[in-house]
Amino acid sequence: MNYETTFSLILDLGREMIRCGGETHRVEDTLYRLAEAYRFRDCNLWVVPSEIQATFTDSEGVVRTQIRHVKGSSVNFDALDKLNSLSRWACANRPDNESFAARLKEIRSAAPMKPWLVYLGGVLGGWGFALFFGCDLLDSLVAALASLLIFFVVRHLSPKEGNPLILNFAVSFVTELFILLVCTFGFGDHMETITIGVVMLLVSGLGAFNGLRDLVHLDTLSGLINLAASFTGAIGIALGMALPLLMFRNWGVVAVSAQNPDPWIQVIFGAVACVGFAIWFRVRSWNILWCAVGAFITWGVYLLAYHAYPNAFGATVLASFVCGLYGQIMARVKKTPATIFTTICILPIIPGSSLYYAMYGVVTRNVELGYNKGVELGMTCFGIVLGFMVVEVVNRFLWRHPH
Repeated sequence: MNYETTFSLILDLGREMIRCGGETHRVEDTLYRLAEAYRFRDCNLWVVPSEIQATFTDSEGVVRTQIRHVKGSSVNFDALDKLNSLSRWACANRPDNESFAARLKEIRSAAPMKPWLVYLGGVLGGWGFALFFGCDLLDSLVAALASLLIFFVVRHLSPKEGNPLILNFAVSFVTELFILLVCTFGFGDHMETITIGVVMLLVSGLGAFNGLRDLVHLDTLSGLINLAASFTGAIGIALGMALPLLMFRNWGVVAVSAQNPDPWIQVIFGAVACVGFAIWFRVRSWNILWCAVGAFITWGVYLLAYHAYPNAFGATVLASFVCGLYGQIMARVKKTPATIFTTICILPIIPGSSLYYAMYGVVTRNVELGYNKGVELGMTCFGIVLGFMVVEVVNRFLWRHPH
């Protein structure tokens, strides 16, 4: 056996997992398991979202060190699922380097997602969340068009700009300007709810959730890097939305109007929106349906909890706990990473409206609105973290952690 090649293949797999959206602790666990399966000793790994460093000692006593730089990451849950399956197969069968390399190459060389599927996922996501937040049919059509615009701009800018602050600022600015102009000419009724719906396409939350999970697993540096990237992206979104409002605040179309959508509309179209995200994130076949079911359950639990005891923080904690538990159960049933389900099923809880109104309060100098919504934003994020943390405790002490 060529240990140098085996070592290289193991790290290549880890790099691909990070690029597809895998959490740091999952990548570390996978690499340690593979190293053990191939009988490496004294394994030392350092994994962050941008780099992998590893030192292994092979069975002949030779110390080997390799480094992988990670760049150009994008969410691809289908590839992550296949990489996870590949690692399971390699740990169980310890294939030769040629077989391992062939399967890894097959995953890496998979055809890119068809553009029409990308746009379909975006339209379903933006349209669904627009209805979820209280848009009427006319508003939802504007949201669908704005979603197409978002993906058009992202598709052309993301290859040239990797900074989430700049990219999100540009996309948010163009989208908010489009929505503002459309509503000005009477083709939309509620600019703010349209914006909240489509901005969910930018606030996916994957980086933040991976960062929080990393902190729970004491991967402090990785957690801080992911959270910093998510925070930077959120600032870009806020600034991009704020600039058109500042430029045209005298047009008279910007107003905060409370929408009270029907709970059944919310649970149904929240699930529809999550189907769009699942398509966009390349979730495999029937798992898309299970993501929709999980989103339906998550928001249903939130509504029931809030109806029984009107406390948004408590309802968020309970819904997040159920979402995390659902993800862990589905991971065991479907033999796939739990992050595929939890990342998508939690989307209805993501405080996109709080982010918008907090920003709106700052732009309009409404200190009370900005403060209240800012606190609400922080408490919702903390509630999601707390709910997931309880699931993590259950997972660690009552269940064996799945590979």
